[in-house]
Amino acid sequence: MPHLAIFGAGPALGLAAARRFGRAGYSVTLIARNPGTLDRVRGALAADGIDADVLLADLADDAQVDAALAELRQRHGIPDVVVYSPGDVTHLPVDALSLDVDTMLSWLPLRLTTPIRILHALLPGMAERGSGAALIAQGSVARRPQAALASVGVPQSGLLNYLYAVDEQVRSQGVRVGTLLIDRLIETSAAQRLYDSGHFAAVEPNEVPRVEPDVLAEELFEMATTDQEVERAA
Repeated sequence: MPHLAIFGAGPALGLAAARRFGRAGYSVTLIARNPGTLDRVRGALAADGIDADVLLADLADDAQVDAALAELRQRHGIPDVVVYSPGDVTHLPVDALSLDVDTMLSWLPLRLTTPIRILHALLPGMAERGSGAALIAQGSVARRPQAALASVGVPQSGLLNYLYAVDEQVRSQGVRVGTLLIDRLIETSAAQRLYDSGHFAAVEPNEVPRVEPDVLAEELFEMATTDQEVERAA
């Protein structure tokens, strides 16, 4: 049975991706920092007949990420598909002129260094096996900079560069590497709830387009199983 590991599994995109891959016969591991969220997502999947393993890890903590990776490999080996989709909304984005070095460093783990850490740990095994897919869900600011979202866009643009570079090295070995660049607000996500409460009014003062997580999950499934492009807009 093929295996899917979702880093940053939440009740929106993470749940939708687990459902989509689960319907296709994948077993699932959910990795996130909040045990309550993991229990709810696992319960929703169980109601659909999809069993899911869970691992607790704060994706901004290197030691916890390394421990989760070791446990994942011990329980399930190298996964067939990895999806990285952190949904942290604990602080507002910082604009370009306000972005100092210390603030930038605080944004690097979730947006750049942790996904590199995960891919560095798992891609060699995928390449040795001759199959696999590693997909990153991130914002469209990785491709189209916005001053108000500099603290998000700067590290994500670096991650986009990394994904293109590593794709050159693993594509010939049967491994897909890609990113889904999302330019819409994901329904049922933590960001959507905070946006509707006015939390992001200073950053996004106007209404923004929205997308159902199931639509994005289908995009991820197609990227993992058929697509050869590094980036896809959604």
